[in-house]
Amino acid sequence: MGAVMWVEVLSRQGDVAVRERIEREEARIGRAFDNDVVVDDPHVAPHHLRVYRGEDGELVAEDLGTVNGLYAEHGARRVARISLADEPVIRIGRTTLRVHDGAHAVAPEKPLTPPRMHARWALGLALAVFAIIGLVNWLSITQEPNARVVLVPFLTLAMGLAVWTGLWALVSRIFAGQSLFVLHLRIALTACIALVVWDQVAHAAAFALAWREMGDYAGLGAWALLAATCYAHLHAIGPRHMRVAMTLVGALILAGAAVQYFDRWDQRNDIGQRAGLGELRPPMFRAVPLASTDEFFKRAEAVKQRVDQARLKEPPPRAGLIFDVD
Repeated sequence: MGAVMWVEVLSRQGDVAVRERIEREEARIGRAFDNDVVVDDPHVAPHHLRVYRGEDGELVAEDLGTVNGLYAEHGARRVARISLADEPVIRIGRTTLRVHDGAHAVAPEKPLTPPRMHARWALGLALAVFAIIGLVNWLSITQEPNARVVLVPFLTLAMGLAVWTGLWALVSRIFAGQSLFVLHLRIALTACIALVVWDQVAHAAAFALAWREMGDYAGLGAWALLAATCYAHLHAIGPRHMRVAMTLVGALILAGAAVQYFDRWDQRNDIGQRAGLGELRPPMFRAVPLASTDEFFKRAEAVKQRVDQARLKEPPPRAGLIFDVD
């Protein structure tokens, strides 16, 4: 038996649609039926490509003078030949091929997590999420508790988790062939816990350190957690173009964060910076000393003077406003 090579025709999702074992030094690929690998693609020539072993023993793909040519997987420039040692994935027409030597080393098997284990984790995380949300809401209630105040946050959270998980399960079903609903639910519940913990830590730090910017821009951490959550979902699906998918998701998240915080910056320019520090905490959580009475009234007087000066200024004229005075 001679040297063995494997030629794989990949689907658009990166799965192996066809895998052919070649036990010769050379393989011919094209639409004609006398090829070693027959490709059903109208943009592939009858005899489009040959794969052979170079003098160093490495596999090389060579275009046979076709109209549509040969390209590296992500390449935009047509090539006459390409070494497959470092670039095993190539494109001909609208078909993606992957060629490996028979001695090519493969990654070790991934540990298999039984669905019941994911379900147990999801159940435990769900109980933790609802317990944390319930405690936070209970501590923030400032009115007489009733069924609406107590139940609405839980129902809203449950509906949000169901929609979010369902969408990712649908994407997983389309691109990976299986929904992985429980795994996506586990990821979403973990993200909920992280978001709640971050929110509480950020507001507590803003109050303890009198750090107004922390209270105003704590949402940036939430956007970062959202990006990490999307990465975990995509990693569970395992798309072939993981970097492209994550770049797209990251760009959308970055755009959303930019829009939100440019709007916050614009509001600050229009109405000034708010005087609060977000959610209040008991005085024992203060880490910086409180201002003295004299210092407080001194600052208040300075603010009063700035307000009085602003009241004396004439407002700038607005274009397009015409007053008809009789």
